[in-house]
Amino acid sequence: MMKKIKVAVAGFGDRGYSLVVPLISGEFRSRAEIVAVLDNNSVKLDFARGVLKEFPGVQYFTSLKDFLKCDADLVLVTPPQFAHRDLACAALDAGFHIFLEKPMARNEKECKEIIAAEKRSGKNVFMGFNLRHHPVCVRLMELLPKAGKMQQMVCTDFFAGGYSYFRRWHRFEENSGGLTVEKGCHSIDLLNLFSGSVPLRVAAFGGLDRFTPDPEGSEYCSGCAKTASCPFYMDIANAEEQTLIGTGIPGIIVNGGKKLDLCVMNSGKDTMDNTTVLIEYANGCRAMLGECFTSSVKRTSGRQFTLNGWDGQLWSSLTDRTIRFYPNRPGEKGPEPEVENLPRSTGSHGGADPLMLDYILNCLAKGTPNTRMLTRDGYYAVAVAAAAERAVREKRVVDIEPLDV
Repeated sequence: MMKKIKVAVAGFGDRGYSLVVPLISGEFRSRAEIVAVLDNNSVKLDFARGVLKEFPGVQYFTSLKDFLKCDADLVLVTPPQFAHRDLACAALDAGFHIFLEKPMARNEKECKEIIAAEKRSGKNVFMGFNLRHHPVCVRLMELLPKAGKMQQMVCTDFFAGGYSYFRRWHRFEENSGGLTVEKGCHSIDLLNLFSGSVPLRVAAFGGLDRFTPDPEGSEYCSGCAKTASCPFYMDIANAEEQTLIGTGIPGIIVNGGKKLDLCVMNSGKDTMDNTTVLIEYANGCRAMLGECFTSSVKRTSGRQFTLNGWDGQLWSSLTDRTIRFYPNRPGEKGPEPEVENLPRSTGSHGGADPLMLDYILNCLAKGTPNTRMLTRDGYYAVAVAAAAERAVREKRVVDIEPLDV
């Protein structure tokens, strides 16, 4: 029987909760136990107590110093990324293995500080790019050799819920590093993975084009004169209910006790609502990421990857869970594509989270090395995303600083 892993949670918001739920149910319940929770927000800490009420041995902390004295093997670092560096470094220096939710941090400097702490401690950092475990992405990696040498890649991510970022903490670069870091890091990490190489330079174009001040609107949807005509109007009562249905968390807790219906137009913000990123890799491969938060088309929401190699093309959709392979046939029409339809999976993020947790618990219980969730990958995803943010602001191509490992 494998060792039962003791898990502590630093940050009990939406992400912390979504990882805790599978750990306290199903097969994971016999492989892991929650021993401690840290959160300096009393609303979220009280919510954690309710979620974990059947586990009387769990300790609850508002002090990081006290939290780091708990008896745990693994710390889930799941607060907003403005707290990632300090929490991750402290947990590593205290002798814990950590899971670090994406993005690794807000910028390259903070990433490097976490990597330095990882080296000092000799502990594992499991980088939380859960989509690497998504069945479509796993299968794409298996099919890459059929496409041959990778030449060009395109990822589109038109997130139907993107407007919600402009109601929350993500809308300030000081908090998130910018939305290319916050949201784009997932897609960039996968492009980096599919390229089989290291990113060298980045160009990008973007702006804040739709969610700009509306003098006829109010600060909050509640009581606004445009409730009947605004496509982004939020009925606060319905939003609370839908958030609870969708996440299991009351909406007021998701937002740390603050009202949910901040106007997406009139909220203060300094990040972009659309970005086009161009990446060049050391092996000659090039990629494009198109990311937009102004679209609300749920049918097309999510990521699509088109991977163009010397021997063929792979067209995929994470939402539809489909992959099509088109072989290269110069001068010919070519055969119909080979189509794979991957079955739906249980668990959050398209079934990726349970597979990711299984991998982490196996590594720790068996003492096997972490080879799939590396800080190197966390660094390069942030480095490209942060470079894209600078490229837009400074209107120039930005070189990626290589990681000395």
